[in-house]
Amino acid sequence: MKYKLHFTIPTFTEDLDTFPTPESENYDCWVPLINYFIEQSNIIEIHCWNEEKDVIEETTLLFEDSFKIVNGRDITVIKGRKIDYMSNYLMYENLKKNGRLKWFSIFLSNNNTPIFHSEHWGTEFFAPKLREENIVYIKSIMPTGTDFHQYN
Repeated sequence: MKYKLHFTIPTFTEDLDTFPTPESENYDCWVPLINYFIEQSNIIEIHCWNEEKDVIEETTLLFEDSFKIVNGRDITVIKGRKIDYMSNYLMYENLKKNGRLKWFSIFLSNNNTPIFHSEHWGTEFFAPKLREENIVYIKSIMPTGTDFHQYN
C-alpha cells in the first residue's frame, strides 16, 4: 500500500523576519532527502521570489536549453529536465552565503507524476506515493521533532 506523507521540521524565525530557519540551524537532512527523491525524477521545478535575482540567474544558467521560466506576480518558476549536474547543484550547492536554503519551493516529478515537494525554504515537505519502508527511511534521516502526517 502507498501513503501520502506531509512532514515539517521544527523551525524558528528571527524578529521581524518571515524566513523559517531549522531549529538545528542546519540542513543536515537535505542531501539524503533530496538524493532519495531526485533519483526517481526526471523533471525539476523550482520556485523563487522575484526579488531573489541572484538565485534565479544562477539556477537558470544551470538548466541550459531544457527549461522554461514563468514570471508570476511575485514568483519566478524555473522548470526543466533533470541532468546530473543539476542534481548535484540541488544537493550540494543549496545554501546562500547567509546559510539559508536558496529556493522557496522545489518540485520533483517523473514526467507529469509528482514525486516530492519541498516548500518554505526546505522546512515543509510532501511525498504523494510512499511505501511504509520508504517512510521509515525518511523518518530516520529527519531531525528530532519533525512532525509527520501519514495518510491514504
